[in-house]
Amino acid sequence: MPKDATLHVKLDTSLADGLRELARRRGVSMATLVRQALVSTYQPELLDLSRPHRQAVEAYQGGFISLGRLAEALGLHVLEARTWLNDHGIPHSTGFLEEEVAEA
Repeated sequence: MPKDATLHVKLDTSLADGLRELARRRGVSMATLVRQALVSTYQPELLDLSRPHRQAVEAYQGGFISLGRLAEALGLHVLEARTWLNDHGIPHSTGFLEEEVAEA
């Protein structure tokens, strides 16, 4: 089981204020927001991928391509792509906002 590590980071006041406001709007703690940002930008599991595959995964994560397009880029069946995403700890894009779920 991986151990947690603590990291102390100093931020300028305007950045801290912006993060605090964003965390408030999203209903999460600042620590959660920073962890999410680190996970989305530092993904060592993608380092072994070829550049086109890495770009496809990043496009999928950004919501620019569908799971089907990602699977095609990776040379996988859609179900295999879902398994690959799970194995690499990459959340599935849903294509809708949480606010939309509440209204459904």
